[in-house]
Amino acid sequence: MILVKIFIFCLSALFLVAGITTILSPDVNTIFIPIVVETIQEAHFVRGYAGFVAAIGYLSMRFLYSSSKVQVGSICLYIIAVMLVSKIFSFIYDGYTIFSIAGTIMGAIMAISLYLLQKTRKDQLDYNL
Repeated sequence: MILVKIFIFCLSALFLVAGITTILSPDVNTIFIPIVVETIQEAHFVRGYAGFVAAIGYLSMRFLYSSSKVQVGSICLYIIAVMLVSKIFSFIYDGYTIFSIAGTIMGAIMAISLYLLQKTRKDQLDYNL
């Protein structure tokens, strides 16, 4: 079991480093991307996907060291939040397109909706056992 945890930790750390490096570097073409990104649309897509990869790395590492059960809505909210942060860096480095603005607005609406639903469900939990 310890080898499985070491394997998950190493992959999670690699995902986290690959995602954050791709999000924060001005040039999207890093050693972690197996294709050459040439257009603005491709750069927006790659940075958004890098946000997903970074979020998966963080959540996998959190899963290893946490004993609490995390709800599916919280996991989706983490992934969307990190992807929105990557979109902000994409706007800074790559500029704007209609599709990227529309995707960011839809992602923000989804994140707000998930947050409100999570908050509503927490208020409805009965702790009297």
